Amino acid sequence: MFWIIGLCVVVYGVCLPQYLHYKKTRKLALGCAYKSLGTLCAFTMALIAAIRLDPRCYICAGAILLYAAADYLLEFQFMLGAGFFLAGHILSVAFFFSIVPFSVLHIVAMILLLATGSFIFWSWRKQIGKQMPAFIVYGIFLVAMCGAAIGCFSSYTATGILFAFGGALFYISDCILLRRILFASSASLDWAVMITYYASVLLFGIGCLQM
Repeated sequence: MFWIIGLCVVVYGVCLPQYLHYKKTRKLALGCAYKSLGTLCAFTMALIAAIRLDPRCYICAGAILLYAAADYLLEFQFMLGAGFFLAGHILSVAFFFSIVPFSVLHIVAMILLLATGSFIFWSWRKQIGKQMPAFIVYGIFLVAMCGAAIGCFSSYTATGILFAFGGALFYISDCILLRRILFASSASLDWAVMITYYASVLLFGIGCLQM
């Protein structure tokens, strides 16, 4: 338990502030290394769970590893980074459905997420412009992943609840990120994006440890 708390402290007390500090000072490569390191803390949890508890967690660990790579690449090659996130979402969907079979809750969650995403895309269509097709493709996979995670709530277990909250936070983080990309934003949005994102992947990792 204490080492889990320790990893969370490293993520929020070291990786997050260092990433944003070095990003602000234009030392982006070093900042992104800290950014990915924060995600790798969640990867460590999932990997340990896979080795010691349930081999299915290797799928989750693989997804988080892809997210860690995407964290770095996103700052230099946005579309390449988004592609790694998309690949991670595919693994995450496979993992969550291996935990909880498709249910009514999955359908409701995906419909609500899709409706919300569609409204956001429509509202910001002028700012998105010609990138709309790429954003839609990514959005579909994001909805599938977050919906699959939220659907785990139907298991009524600690693991399922952690995954569900993690999926919801991932969706919120990406919505804030889109807002930051398309509009002039204050530094507070950078904090909001990363706080919710790290909380999401950490909940995935901690959820694996509860299996």
